[in-house]
Amino acid sequence: MVKPDNDSMARACQEVRPTQFLDYRKFLQEVYAWFKTHLDSYSYLQFAEDLGFSQSNMIHLAIRGKRHLRMKSVQKIVESLGLKGAERQYFETLVRYNSARLASEREVYFQRLVAIKNRTLTSKIEQSQLEYYSEWYHPVIREMVNMPDFQGDAGWIAARIQPRILPEQARKSLELLVELGLVEYSEEKQKHVLTQRNVTTGDEVTHMAVTRYHQRVIEIGRESITQVPSVRRDISGLTLSVSQEVAQKIKAEIQKFRKHLLAIADESVEPDEIVQVNIQMFPFTK
Repeated sequence: MVKPDNDSMARACQEVRPTQFLDYRKFLQEVYAWFKTHLDSYSYLQFAEDLGFSQSNMIHLAIRGKRHLRMKSVQKIVESLGLKGAERQYFETLVRYNSARLASEREVYFQRLVAIKNRTLTSKIEQSQLEYYSEWYHPVIREMVNMPDFQGDAGWIAARIQPRILPEQARKSLELLVELGLVEYSEEKQKHVLTQRNVTTGDEVTHMAVTRYHQRVIEIGRESITQVPSVRRDISGLTLSVSQEVAQKIKAEIQKFRKHLLAIADESVEPDEIVQVNIQMFPFTK
């Protein structure tokens, strides 16, 4: 059996980087798959040994989610793979994030992951894209620009958003929207206007950016149950027993419904309110 040398270890982690993942198990799985492709007769037992452990099924169990990695084991892995700097910090934080039991702990570690990820991005536009999804109010302010009475004054914007944000946050948000080319200032109309450009993210930021965005809007949706009058909101839920085939049909219907809502929203000639619609479906059983 051919074992990976230092060069192949380094090459594997150049092509499969931990900062591409939000689950350390998937990262290890992809690293193993890389070795499996490039080396003859490679196995999980060999993978465990190459990561600094005795030949055992420990790594296989960790990848399958049957056991958590201890930080002592994490140190062996990062040293064996030659992870350094931000890549090492990210992997160590990722293990803590995946292992955290409390939501508050997971939030702290996720914030660290976002900060480390931002440092690894070489493109300014990618950093701005990650920042766009990092705060729930950026998309809100973008939509507000389409309102007939919109004013580019930070105080005016902040006063009309709930939950409340600071004028400084509103100012920086509007600057970010202009930087991303989503909003521009029209000299003809003497006001900010929407461009036709959509928010698109590359593989480097998509998963983390969208995850962060959905986390925040779901939290705000939960808070709206007690903070927003029932006449201004609609929150309901269904608990269903279905087959996996029917679950996929429900998912397809949700996707169709989402597109239908977009078409209805386009009918608004002079929008005077910004609303968030969260459509959720998730399993309660394994």
